[in-house]
Amino acid sequence: MKTGIWGAGYIAHTHAEALLAAGITVAAIVDVNEKKAKAFAEKYNIEKWGCDPLILLDEEIRTVHVCTPPNYHYDMVMLLLDHGKNVLCEKPLCFENAQAEKLVKKAKERGVVCAVNFNVRFHMACQKARKLVESDAFGRVNLIHGSYLQEFHALPAPLDWRYNTALAGRMRAVTEIGTHWMDIARYISNQKIKAISANFGNFYPERYLEENLMYSDSAAGKRTEKVYVTSEDAAAVNLKFENGAIGTVLLSEVSQGRVNRITLEVTGEKMNLWWNSEDNNLLNTAVKGGGVNTEIFAFGNGFMDTFRSLVTSFYEDVKNGRVSENPVYPTFEDGKAIVRLCNAMLTSADLDGKWVSVE
Repeated sequence: MKTGIWGAGYIAHTHAEALLAAGITVAAIVDVNEKKAKAFAEKYNIEKWGCDPLILLDEEIRTVHVCTPPNYHYDMVMLLLDHGKNVLCEKPLCFENAQAEKLVKKAKERGVVCAVNFNVRFHMACQKARKLVESDAFGRVNLIHGSYLQEFHALPAPLDWRYNTALAGRMRAVTEIGTHWMDIARYISNQKIKAISANFGNFYPERYLEENLMYSDSAAGKRTEKVYVTSEDAAAVNLKFENGAIGTVLLSEVSQGRVNRITLEVTGEKMNLWWNSEDNNLLNTAVKGGGVNTEIFAFGNGFMDTFRSLVTSFYEDVKNGRVSENPVYPTFEDGKAIVRLCNAMLTSADLDGKWVSVE
């Protein structure tokens, strides 16, 4: 079984390492930058490389991982589907609701296996949390809340493609990190979000540039080049779920000291549970009057392990030539749902937090 990768940036290396660990041959790498493609090919001993997407359409390549900026996803994935390729796409699947619908429809028509890289759900604690919420002992879900906090865009921060709306779209915190939180919230709780009220924070729309780093001030006139940022540094979102549950999520890319902190708490009629990615092998549960029980996954997994688990789960269906009845990996249907949630957040934020239905 041979696989190709489209895009040779940071996340593509994680995909390549997970593929090699799963014993899957990476036969081709394509990138707009020929030097990056060549270096990537040399590092992972990949036979075919270059800038031409036709490399990935070779008959021997059954599956392609799309690891490019999100604005390219729709056209790239549609091309691959037209040629009958299985696809594992980075998040978000695309930007527009109609595009997501077309990708789902095309994947079904072609009978191929498709997934979106929401790897967080593959933490052992998250898998156990889902089983607990499904049990009679948990009862109806009433509250779902949490956060995803990072520090990478706290100033000074590099001016990269994520600030280019032509590549990354109008959002940043929501699409970059919020998509992961939305996926685990939906996956663990098994509840769909029906309405959203969102407020975005863009704390320094005007920034000063020096050696490709953005600052909030001009350093007493020493920094003269300015850049203007329109995407959000953070988002505060209220949620309504179809079963009557309510929730909130705080998303921030400017929280110093928070390298990669995801939290989720799900409160049921009979039980409560909570988890965070900084203690990813701990799962806390509680019942009224019973104190807190902390389950330790002594032989648990980390970030790279979740990638390997996603790849393994996905390629089981690829090997079988069909989508299984209840796949553990996030499908294009999941990706479509997340696209709709992102767009509802943007619409709400544009309307100063007005409640917006998720269609």
